[in-house]
Amino acid sequence: MINKIINFAKKAKEFLKNKKVYLAATIIILQALLTYIEQLISFNGLTDFIMWCKNLASNDATLHLLEGLGLFGLRAVIGNKTNNTNAK
Repeated sequence: MINKIINFAKKAKEFLKNKKVYLAATIIILQALLTYIEQLISFNGLTDFIMWCKNLASNDATLHLLEGLGLFGLRAVIGNKTNNTNAK
């Protein structure tokens, strides 16, 4: 039983190798998208939607979305500079 747990831990570690940044970025982006959906659902009318569109640049969800996309880009640049492009 302990050998199975150790083997599972080794396989999980190998699977996550070079993928941790992508996983973190994906989680941040999904949280931002869920926040957008929550905000869209809570509108009471067209006026709320127009105000939301005007304030989209200062929205916290936009900041999180850009952070997640930035992590993807940063990881890609580091992978290219270090010739470590085998991150799947």
